[in-house]
Amino acid sequence: AEAAHGTVTRHFRMHQQGKATSTNPIASIFAWTRGLIYRGKFDDTPEVVRFAETLERVCVETVENGQMTKDLAILVGPEQAWMTTEQFFEAVRSNLETAVASPA
Repeated sequence: AEAAHGTVTRHFRMHQQGKATSTNPIASIFAWTRGLIYRGKFDDTPEVVRFAETLERVCVETVENGQMTKDLAILVGPEQAWMTTEQFFEAVRSNLETAVASPA
């Protein structure tokens, strides 16, 4: 196994010092949701599949609505507002709760 390096290590060190970071968690979220979708299909638990698919949709919609971490904001432009990792998680959590409460 390769040791962690680069941005994630730097952000973890900042986190250990109590400093806010802006690390994009979307790839990790999708890794988990893809696993949940596979498991849900394997176990024939459509509610698990539905939850994972909803979480993926909510992540995308959150970014499309302008709530994103710094790495994505830089790609949009210099005036794009960005969130810390914790703020982004909170936005996704809030949006997920809304989506789950009122299924499409």
